[in-house]
Amino acid sequence: MADAPNEYRQQTTAGAERWAGSASPALARELFAVLAVLDENGPVRRALVDPSYSGEQRAQVVRRLFTGKVSADAVEIVAAMTGRRWRDDREFADGLEHAGVVLTAASAENRAGLEGLEQVVDQLIAFKAVLDGSHEMQRALSDPRADVEAKTQLTRRLSPGASEETLLLLEQAVLSPRGALVGRLVERFAEEVAARRQRWIAHVSASRPLTDEQRARLQHQLNTLYGKDLKLTVDVDPALIGGLKVQVGEEVIDGSVAARLDALRQRIGA
Repeated sequence: MADAPNEYRQQTTAGAERWAGSASPALARELFAVLAVLDENGPVRRALVDPSYSGEQRAQVVRRLFTGKVSADAVEIVAAMTGRRWRDDREFADGLEHAGVVLTAASAENRAGLEGLEQVVDQLIAFKAVLDGSHEMQRALSDPRADVEAKTQLTRRLSPGASEETLLLLEQAVLSPRGALVGRLVERFAEEVAARRQRWIAHVSASRPLTDEQRARLQHQLNTLYGKDLKLTVDVDPALIGGLKVQVGEEVIDGSVAARLDALRQRIGA
């Protein structure tokens, strides 16, 4: 899977957002279980991206295969994904893995907001650091002959106090690396969770420094606008036209939406 954001990651993230509000580790685990089945069954995996079948026909295949084996939500997530255009079956499988990570991150977000996301990122990075410092641990966790239970127990011993979401991602990386190095996969999962964390950070660029009062007003207005307690980072850019630019996740408030920008600027007195 490529490290840089690309079209399939974007469409997978957008599709998974429908279920993000009720995401749980159990739902994400079911997606990973479906992925494991498809990784073992090439003909079925290829049928689910075959353009000679309609999206609804591909969705019906998913429903016949997995209804009663995983939850209705998991079935519908996979069915919805088969309706999208994929370059090949490998990209589809990678997209399903990414959807599992997105929903795992959403679960942490539902549980504890920004703190939950930062906890998962920090714990994944800490696990990666342990692996980087021990060739013995790398060999033990990447040995295909090793017992699944033994790998699971070792993973848990190396990540004491880890959240349920973190453990789910670590076990997915260790038990189903799908051709990737375990450490690199853990790192990639951390990057994907961190990308969701950006939805809680407002990156502000202002043409001049903001006073404490202006910053407090901006914080209040943005929290109200987005419905959550955002973390503000403020940079000064004297060349900035319009006085203020705000980016939250992929959304940018600047001259392209002048009405919203003017309203914000007037409210904080910038």
